[in-house]
Amino acid sequence: MMFSQEVKMSDNEIKDLISRAEEVKLASPEPLRGNKSEPAEFPIAILTSDIRNAVLGIEDKIQAPIALCAQSVLAVANLAVQGHANVELPHGDIRPISCFFLSIAKSGERKTSCDNEMLKFIKQRESSLREEYNIQYAEWKNKSEIFEKQKQQILADKNKYPDIESKKKAIELLGELEQQPLTPIITCSEPTFEGLCKLMINGQPSLGIFSSEGGQFMTGYGMKEENKVKTAAALSDMWDGKAITRIRSGDGVSILDGKRLCVHLMVQPKIANKFLCDESLKDQGLLSRILTVFPDSNVGKRFYKKQNDLTDYSLRKFGGKIIEILNIPLSTKQGSLNELNPRTITLDAEAKELYRVFHDEVEREISPHGRLEIISGFANKLPEHAVRIASTLLLIDNVYAEQINAKYMNIGIGLAKYYCSEMLRIINDGHTDPDILVAEHLLDWLHNTWKEEYVSLPDIYQTLNKIKDKGHALKIIKILERYGWVLQIEKSKEIRGKIRKDVWRVIKEI
Repeated sequence: MMFSQEVKMSDNEIKDLISRAEEVKLASPEPLRGNKSEPAEFPIAILTSDIRNAVLGIEDKIQAPIALCAQSVLAVANLAVQGHANVELPHGDIRPISCFFLSIAKSGERKTSCDNEMLKFIKQRESSLREEYNIQYAEWKNKSEIFEKQKQQILADKNKYPDIESKKKAIELLGELEQQPLTPIITCSEPTFEGLCKLMINGQPSLGIFSSEGGQFMTGYGMKEENKVKTAAALSDMWDGKAITRIRSGDGVSILDGKRLCVHLMVQPKIANKFLCDESLKDQGLLSRILTVFPDSNVGKRFYKKQNDLTDYSLRKFGGKIIEILNIPLSTKQGSLNELNPRTITLDAEAKELYRVFHDEVEREISPHGRLEIISGFANKLPEHAVRIASTLLLIDNVYAEQINAKYMNIGIGLAKYYCSEMLRIINDGHTDPDILVAEHLLDWLHNTWKEEYVSLPDIYQTLNKIKDKGHALKIIKILERYGWVLQIEKSKEIRGKIRKDVWRVIKEI
């Protein structure tokens, strides 16, 4: 028989044992974002037939998530028709029908292929415009040189035109030089605000910003800290249909009116997180004007299969319709080649009633403690988003249509509800919580850069640029503590040769 032996420990050993037990008395760390909720299925069934078949055609050919395919189709459709009509909302405001789209997906999801499949039809139109432009520009340049030469001769001839009045009359008899032919560009990928304005002066009146690498736009010159509010305000004004006033010392004053802009940016999740949680962009209002999707990945499911026999036909049919619409001359104001004067389409009585019901439903949900309070800025614009989408689908079916009926209004509302569910999910999953993003940055630094077992507040805020001061560091590390990634200890510790008071033990992932 064996008997246990009494183990004698000193007071210091007992204290040290208790201290160590205190340091490890925590459960396994938890993910900072919790479980990712499932995205709603894109409502493909409610789309009009040509749009639906184009979406299914891209999905069959490329095997990208269907929401990404739909974004590419809807964006190109919107670009094709946005210059042809405005829409009158039920309360009387007349608005553009332009839409801004944002698609979030990781690298390898075939974002570029989706956009390329649709943009090739836009490129065909741009190719035709370039051919016309080359001929027109050569003629215009010759006329311009002749005009300027005659003008200089008048100014220099003191015998025939001895005074200002005679010179003025002679120049008036020359007439006006024709406006320079419009630049044959419909889409661009990452313009600055200034570059976009310059393009609009002598460019096409209906343009699109399309980029499968939207991060270049979101992190480029136009969205740098000193420029982003100005850029966001300009984009918001264009969505609203307002004129843009541009004042430059060298170029003078330019008032850009009658322009339309469609946007589709495809970005990776980390860049999208930073963009969607930017407080200045939220306050400015740009984010409320963007229709966002973030579908689940298809990577690992895209096994080789035979393409559907109808796929190429569906894509060619849709592309032919896009080119046909782009070839229709846009209505412009008298005396201008690129200041739009679009007609106004309206909602019929049934569509107005659907709008009213949806508007009031949204209004109830954005009230304090309502389901949509957390995205109230975006939700406020949901009824208008629904009308813009409905207008786009109507004009794709009939570019000369005058009224939105219940069929198209129901589709617009259905898609608006889908985009609302996506934005609500993205917010609730923590993708746009700036504190969670910083906490993730700190956790990555603690695991991959910081080599010590313990860390203090000064170690954090004196090292990481994203953490401003002691108070900010305390707020962020408390998030890590709440999720079990660090454990605060009561006693001081020597860390890298310095005695620190506020100290946490770093927990490695189990």
